Amino acid sequence: MTTGDFFDTLDGVFDDIEGGKSLEDLREVFCDDGTSDYIVVCLRIVASGELQSQNDFYINFVQGFATMKEFCGKEVEPMYIESDHLHITALTTAFSVPVRVVYMDRGGDGEVNHHDFEASGEKAPIITLLYRPGHYDILYER
Repeated sequence: MTTGDFFDTLDGVFDDIEGGKSLEDLREVFCDDGTSDYIVVCLRIVASGELQSQNDFYINFVQGFATMKEFCGKEVEPMYIESDHLHITALTTAFSVPVRVVYMDRGGDGEVNHHDFEASGEKAPIITLLYRPGHYDILYER
């Protein structure tokens, strides 16, 4: 298996979207463990590439690792490692897609807070994620 296999799967999903596949069929594609895992691998590889290509900037946000390559090898590329702010920043930059992360403050006042990750020139978030400790969910507007 090579990285090309993962990207071929993602490319196939893009083809499905562009081809007008129904929302129900797309939901089945994204809920398939094998396909969704391949997509996550692709995103992890892209995030790693962005972090390493902009090493001089991102290294300032990494603690406990001698190099960005080491950080990416242990915290970005492996599956089932929690993603964080740095991963989202890298993906937002790599794809030029602004993202909003919303989260509930644990203070109990019911307030929904958010943080916007801006992309080059784009200010309004295109993707909204709900952060729950250890997990992000995509939120869809109604």
